[in-house]
Amino acid sequence: MNRYDAVIVGGGHNGLVTAAYLGRAGLKVALLESRPGLGGPCGAYEFLPGRRLAFTNSPGSLNPAVVAELGLDRHGLRFVRVDPTVVHRFDEGCFIGWRDPARVDAQLDAFAPGEAGRYRALIEGLERLGARLGVTPDRTPPSVDVLKKRLSDPVDIRLFEAVFEGGLTALLDSHLRSDRAKALLMLLALNAQLVPPSTPGSAVGLMMRPFALAAAGGGGPDAAERVALRGSTGLPVGSMSAIVEALAGACREHGVELRTGTPAARILHGPDGVYGVATPTGEEFHAARVISTVNPHHLFRDLLGEGAMDPAIGDAVLAEPLRGSAFKVVLEVDSLPPYTGLPEDADPDAVRACQFRFGSSPASIETAITEALAGRTADEILMWGLTPTLTSPGLTPGTTQLISVNAWHAPYRPHDGPWDAARTEHFGRRCVEQLGLLMPGIADRIVAHRFMNPVQIEAEVGLEGSNITHGDMLPGGLFGSRPHPALAGYRTPLPGFYVGGSGTWPGGYVTGTPGRNAAAVVLSDLAHDEQRPHP
Repeated sequence: MNRYDAVIVGGGHNGLVTAAYLGRAGLKVALLESRPGLGGPCGAYEFLPGRRLAFTNSPGSLNPAVVAELGLDRHGLRFVRVDPTVVHRFDEGCFIGWRDPARVDAQLDAFAPGEAGRYRALIEGLERLGARLGVTPDRTPPSVDVLKKRLSDPVDIRLFEAVFEGGLTALLDSHLRSDRAKALLMLLALNAQLVPPSTPGSAVGLMMRPFALAAAGGGGPDAAERVALRGSTGLPVGSMSAIVEALAGACREHGVELRTGTPAARILHGPDGVYGVATPTGEEFHAARVISTVNPHHLFRDLLGEGAMDPAIGDAVLAEPLRGSAFKVVLEVDSLPPYTGLPEDADPDAVRACQFRFGSSPASIETAITEALAGRTADEILMWGLTPTLTSPGLTPGTTQLISVNAWHAPYRPHDGPWDAARTEHFGRRCVEQLGLLMPGIADRIVAHRFMNPVQIEAEVGLEGSNITHGDMLPGGLFGSRPHPALAGYRTPLPGFYVGGSGTWPGGYVTGTPGRNAAAVVLSDLAHDEQRPHP
């Protein structure tokens, strides 16, 4: 019989983080992953023969504490700190996300006189609000109602109401004049969310960086760069999958048993609580502590049987929609064309090495999302992309380059029929055509390609509904209630059973913070149990 101190269900990056921390603390740990490889969307995937990279592109949110505490540099994790960090394509010319704030300000003021001051005033207001709310990614926050009561300054209260109760569009309209400046923040706040910017609470995505800054004391080496542009961490050498490889190395260093191709079939529990996990083959992994980092829908629908918890908890979790729209484009090209629309002072090679984005205006972003919710695709496709071979040589054996694009919003359920090969190819070609607006002639340089629709992404990496964050990240389902109030602190009503992963606070994206937080709670409970007097 397999006996452990803890069993982790799910080998995504958060599951690996949890396992590494528990192993580092001296626990005997097993991690069970259903897929052949680790990391989920952050792990290496062979999109083209011999071409392996991750679905995810940007590590701008990776928690520095995870890197430092787990010693990921000892396991080969290296970053290239690119400058600029992003190029955002507009019809009027590209915006470049320099690390030099003066160069950023000059572009913002070119959008509209005084826009840099207004932009920075908004960012500073959000940072002040984050500090006064006392929210940190490392601790589960209270509900929105409780948070609001922490404020007394009328200015803070008005901004709180605009962010947590109003829509992103209204917030940006009240602070900025230029549609281009608004689009920069709009894509940042919404990212992959299938939530229109007019939706109440849709601005809360802009608070994640202020919360992290408040937790760090508001300083650090990148303090001058705080213009709400991602990418300050740098790009991992080897693509995003290098993060997973380093986490796996940390797990092995601490004796964690990593079992791939080993799906969980059910969580084992009895009158006294959880006691392990069973696989479809009947193999059992026994432990007094089990931590699930899989999607909460999968957990409650497929893994937890009757009697584990109050059925109302599972009903409420499953009632929350999983609305996703991710579409993947990977291109292998024989060469890269010059970008068009760059400012004269931009180094073309440096710009091509950073992330690129498409989202031309608040109206086009609203349309793209509302059309996807109706099962249709808009004229403009929102895209985030990267050419990882420029900072990670060796991803291809020769001189070709790989372009990795995450496209939004491809409806998971098209209104006029299911995804098939023809529909997938058509949408992918539309993405390539739009890329040509930044990279003229790119279609003629393609030597191989892979397009993956939302249903295929769900099947390949387990992203239910093609939702990359395990559920919408709106205030009501994020603060004190992710994925449910009874589970929001990583503990559950089932003794010995915990939840972590993107379905818990602080939500999705490649931070590692949910896994770190879940491990901290488990270790705290173990320490408490050891101090408890025994009969």
